[in-house]
Amino acid sequence: MPEQYIIDFLVYIANGWISFRYTERFLHEKYENRRRALLIWTLIYTAGQFAVSEFSGAWSPYDRLLNIIPAMLLLFVMQHFFFEKDFAKQAFVITSFEAGWEILRFAVSPMAHAIFSVWSPFWAWLFQNEAVISFLPQEALLSLMEGTNRIAVFVVIALCRGMQVGILALYLRVVSKRFIYPKSGAHGYEIKPHDSMFLLIPCGAVLFIDLTMRLMAYSLDNGAMMLVYDRVPSTLVLLPLVSLMLLGMIISSVILFQNLVQYKDEEQKRVLLENRVAQVHKEIEELTDIYEDIRGLRHDLGNHIAGIAACIRKSGSDCGGELEKYLSRMTDTVARLDFADSTGNPITDIILHQTRQQAKRKGIGFSADFHFAREAGLDAYDVSVILNNALQNALEACEKMEGKRAIEVRSYMRGKFFFIEVENDFSGELKWEKQAELPSTMKKEKSLHGMGLTNMRRCAQKYHGDIDINISEHEGRHRFRIIVMLHARVDED
Repeated sequence: MPEQYIIDFLVYIANGWISFRYTERFLHEKYENRRRALLIWTLIYTAGQFAVSEFSGAWSPYDRLLNIIPAMLLLFVMQHFFFEKDFAKQAFVITSFEAGWEILRFAVSPMAHAIFSVWSPFWAWLFQNEAVISFLPQEALLSLMEGTNRIAVFVVIALCRGMQVGILALYLRVVSKRFIYPKSGAHGYEIKPHDSMFLLIPCGAVLFIDLTMRLMAYSLDNGAMMLVYDRVPSTLVLLPLVSLMLLGMIISSVILFQNLVQYKDEEQKRVLLENRVAQVHKEIEELTDIYEDIRGLRHDLGNHIAGIAACIRKSGSDCGGELEKYLSRMTDTVARLDFADSTGNPITDIILHQTRQQAKRKGIGFSADFHFAREAGLDAYDVSVILNNALQNALEACEKMEGKRAIEVRSYMRGKFFFIEVENDFSGELKWEKQAELPSTMKKEKSLHGMGLTNMRRCAQKYHGDIDINISEHEGRHRFRIIVMLHARVDED
């Protein structure tokens, strides 16, 4: 009847819009205009669903599988044209969407059956009631029943399908929000084959349970179709509960999956960080000794060279000019052993010295006003991790640019807080994943990089601090500034 086509049209439009919004949470888009892509997607989905329903209209309820497969293929083809290829995520998006939509029929259809099971006896009572018949002839009552039934069927079906669409949208929203890994975003984690099986099995199980329930829901009795609701009335309550619990199973599997991913990631970073800590602490001790030796050696060599030069000038030797030139070159060499920055800590001196030398070789301006706050009670290792990562990121960002480039580093105390600021020019390209707190690495080997900012935040949080990132523009240049705040431990033992 025409009313059914109206309901189907509205449902397909809603599902098309929902499926697009759901898919874009997982896959990288190919399109440039989102609104246009959403409109085209919805229209294609609606037309495709009408084609599938018309083609499968003659099939019995037992052939529901032949209706699900074309619908899933339609979504797969549409994903191919609108989004980047990612088979694992595509398979999960399609199966989770179809599983939710199909199983939700059992969440709302019992309500329609319950309403109509009361509706029909009501009209039978009217036809048997003499007071009603005396007021309205049977012909008028029959005409009224026909029109009223048509409206009632439309309203009940529309209500049930609307509830089905609403619950589907809520279920998909929960899945997409739970699936996104907060620190990397939806696109940040590449699903491995065993991961896809972990996610697909619950969705596939729901689809097959749905097909099994359909086989059990319909039966033939003397050639007439009988519903399970008539044979077992308790299924009017049990089937909706089962369908909602199956959706909960999919959501639970997604939550468990993301917890496992997060645990694995955190464990990997923890082990790597512990190894780095042990290695760096050992290097800090060695570098401290070397640093002190170099400063002492420079002082002694300077005194020796000065003494030799004085003796040569006093002796008035003919070869004094050549010796003075030689000693002058030695003085320059010894001067290179001196560190331009005296921060109050040998490790931060070395880090600034190395960065200054690297920046000089690459034609990058470098200025530092950094002092290690001994009174703040900070571990030199933690400060060196923050400083080294920030400066290395700044160098890499400047290397990608042409023209004038500069790096500035400074530190200062404000009350009980110690601040480290590093500011540098950059190309203006910064990639933020959805719902990510920190920008992601632009390097290809994402598993081996992108931990600098994370390690900086970990060190800051050890001191009840955090990091903040600001982007600005100065004299036509993009400037990236990271500020690290550390709470001093002056009151701690």
